[in-house]
Amino acid sequence: MRKILLVVLGLVSLSGPAMAEKGSGTDRDEVLRKVEAMQRNGSWEKAIAEGRANKDAFEALQRGQAPTAPGFTGRRPR
Repeated sequence: MRKILLVVLGLVSLSGPAMAEKGSGTDRDEVLRKVEAMQRNGSWEKAIAEGRANKDAFEALQRGQAPTAPGFTGRRPR
């Protein structure tokens, strides 16, 4: 009984510092500014295309097929 009480008290005392203050820790506005800047300079489309290519390559590896990236020969360079 004493051990359980000590564990419960320890967990209760740790929960206070773990609670975040309301409205703190959010980077939403900064993220929105960065996304808008990426869309303006064209790097957003490039990032999306890279993500799709990585997804396709990963799925090809999962199926046991070789990736169909341009220039991929499957041989080591000499």
